[in-house]
Amino acid sequence: MASSLNNLAYLYYYQSRYSQAEPLYIQALEIFEQRLGANHLNTVTVRKNLAYLRVG
Repeated sequence: MASSLNNLAYLYYYQSRYSQAEPLYIQALEIFEQRLGANHLNTVTVRKNLAYLRVG
């Protein structure tokens, strides 16, 4: 589920639909952190994607 949320958020980001992408990244990040931990590759990837979105 978290991977799908991240992928959909990335699609929205790519389409410049930033306001739709951000909550999906946040939800994916929360799931990955709970299930895999803060330092897992998938968690870090979503955190990076969210940072790119927020920085522009």
